[in-house]
Amino acid sequence: MQRDRFHRLVLSLLVASISIPLWSGPATAQSVTTVSFSTGNKNLVYPIQGARTSSKYGLRKHPIKQRRIHHHGIDLAAPKSTAIRSIADGVVIYADPHGGYGNFVAIKHSNGITSHYGHCQSIKVGVGQRLKAGQIVATVGSTGLSTGPHLHFEIRRNGKSLNPELIFPDLEN
Repeated sequence: MQRDRFHRLVLSLLVASISIPLWSGPATAQSVTTVSFSTGNKNLVYPIQGARTSSKYGLRKHPIKQRRIHHHGIDLAAPKSTAIRSIADGVVIYADPHGGYGNFVAIKHSNGITSHYGHCQSIKVGVGQRLKAGQIVATVGSTGLSTGPHLHFEIRRNGKSLNPELIFPDLEN
């Protein structure tokens, strides 16, 4: 019950109209299929299609550092070169290598929300670029501290990490 109440609160703060991509094969600029339902005035889209959650949000044993640390996002395993999309309209605030994240993109959205995309193979956007929800920002890779191709995906509000699965409860599609 508490989780449902929290989930509704997060959605009311973040979401208005959610677009959920349906898996229809490898994503290209032309092949995104979406289903929408109204919850307010924003669009959210899944960052990648056909992903499998390989590591959840929260305390975990780091696969490389071999110690228990908080995982501030989720890992979505997908084939190398899979398109990564902006979850909402926003402005790119970082697009470059960033330590253990490898090739990394951060996007500023409204209401203090930022989305973060790590371990990218290639970055397709630049700092200051304005984006629409669903626009390709990078491709899946295995850069930085990574054990294989995947997207490390984070959502933050005013700098504090949120569990992406509370915003996208069906990330595995």
